[in-house]
Amino acid sequence: MQERTSLEDSLQGIGKVTRELDDNIEMIELGEAEGDAGVVTEAEAALKALKKEVSRRELEALLSGEADRFDTYLEVHAGAGGTESQDWASMLLRM
Repeated sequence: MQERTSLEDSLQGIGKVTRELDDNIEMIELGEAEGDAGVVTEAEAALKALKKEVSRRELEALLSGEADRFDTYLEVHAGAGGTESQDWASMLLRM
C-alpha cells in the first residue's frame, strides 16, 4: 500500500507539472499575441518556480531506491592520526 501511495503521489505530481507547464506556455503565447508584457513576465516567473519544483522532484526520484526510505546511522571516527585527524573528523561530523 505504501508503494502504491508513493506511485500515485508521483503520478499526480507529474500531471500537475505538465498542466502548469502547458498553462504557462499558453499564457506566454497569449501575452505575446496581445502585446501584454506583464502576462509574459508573470508566466516566465511561474516557469522559473516550476523549474525549481522539477529539480526537487528529480532529486527525489534519484533518491527513491528500494532502501532509501529507511533511516541510517553514521559514525565518524578519527582513528590513528593525532590532532589533525580529530579536527577533520569533527568537521565531517558538523557537516
